[in-house]
Amino acid sequence: MDRIIEIANFQQPEKAELLASLLRSEGIECFMPNEVSSHVLRGYLDVGARVEIFEKDLTLALDVMKNAGYSLPGENMETEDEENDTALARRVPILKNLSFEKQIVIIIGLILGILALLIYLQSYFSAENI
Repeated sequence: MDRIIEIANFQQPEKAELLASLLRSEGIECFMPNEVSSHVLRGYLDVGARVEIFEKDLTLALDVMKNAGYSLPGENMETEDEENDTALARRVPILKNLSFEKQIVIIIGLILGILALLIYLQSYFSAENI
């Protein structure tokens, strides 16, 4: 099984869609794993729009990108920016291999769990005072 690797990350989903269309037109299968969240959360969170390909297609994809004028990975790519929230989120060991949507669901679940614990503790201690 071939590995899937990220080849580009854009702040505007439209730019990622253009690159994905270009790669597909050259016969390169590509994926945009956070396509929906990048549109829905645009303006609220800096999620970025990732373009991923199979590792076997890397050489051809780099040639296509270079000929089309895209910056290549490692050349001023937005995912290299240390202040990019999505790049920092990938460094969390538990969350780094999950899609952005799953990261959000886990974080919301943790927040709800903490709130439920606080409500339980508050009711427990107020019942003791009666």
